[in-house]
Amino acid sequence: MSGYVYTSARERDIFKVIPDLIKARELLRDLVWKELRARYRYAMMGFLWAILEPLLFTLILGFVFAILLADKASFASGGSSQPFIVMLLCGLIFWQFTSTALTSATFSLIANQNLVKKVHFARETVPLASVCVPLVNLAIGFVLLLVMHLIFHGRITAALIWIPAVFLIQFALTAGVALIFSCGHIIYRDVGNMVNVGLLFGFYASPVFYPLEMVQNAHLLPNWVVYLYMMNPMAGLLTAYRHILFGGHFPPITLLLWPALLALILLAAGLIIFRRNAPTFSDYL
Repeated sequence: MSGYVYTSARERDIFKVIPDLIKARELLRDLVWKELRARYRYAMMGFLWAILEPLLFTLILGFVFAILLADKASFASGGSSQPFIVMLLCGLIFWQFTSTALTSATFSLIANQNLVKKVHFARETVPLASVCVPLVNLAIGFVLLLVMHLIFHGRITAALIWIPAVFLIQFALTAGVALIFSCGHIIYRDVGNMVNVGLLFGFYASPVFYPLEMVQNAHLLPNWVVYLYMMNPMAGLLTAYRHILFGGHFPPITLLLWPALLALILLAAGLIIFRRNAPTFSDYL
């Protein structure tokens, strides 16, 4: 009789990552379900918070900008002029997925330290589960986005089928960074604080509440600043979503080349770094 045995030696084997994650798929599902229940089970409004959070944030920012920047309440993004509130919501829901996933994943190993210390399993499952949990909020927020888009006389086109392809790049990018951050935080506890500060900076350094075109057409910015800005993969990804939804066409490939390449690099680096350090996690807990 033979069975699956997960040993410390296997923990370091890079080539066993995919098979190990496939074998741990039920644990991944259970961890996701556990976190969802912990987050919404005793909340009076349950999953309604997944709608209220981005909607209220959008309304607050929309109110501020409608007063302070009344002459710019409509922006050209993705090839067409869109009401500010719809453009903002499009950027916000996809940004919040990455922000929430990275924040949760960074602290996930410590939050599940009893499981990490006592059970042998593919530990990549823990931060990856934290990356999967915000998918629920994203799905609900995306439905809200489509409703708002239609309310403001937008059109739903066949280009919408490209949204999953762009999101696959974002998911791979987020998963890779999540593996690196979760591994780093368990060894150096300063990483958690650095992630919080970095995400705050990233929110303003990404075209969440303004279109990318505003940065590219800013005459006061030298070219090297614009090039540096474009190194942020979220700049291309958020703009690509707007091209698909508002412009009704596949985004320029130049917007996705760098994010896709960076996603592959960071996902591979995350898996390698995480697996190499996994056997020592219990020593730091």
